[in-house]
Amino acid sequence: MEPFTAGAIAIGTVIATKALEKTGEKVGETLWDKTGHFKHPLKNVRHFIY
Repeated sequence: MEPFTAGAIAIGTVIATKALEKTGEKVGETLWDKTGHFKHPLKNVRHFIY
């Protein structure tokens, strides 16, 4: 493999890894927020039942 190709692959790997990390953060934040919005009404229902 030529040095230029190896360097391009290394840089592409770093960029792809960072993009996936950022995507994972956003997905995690969204799921956390949605779970919080879902749990809040359930607490009210539980309080109402008991």
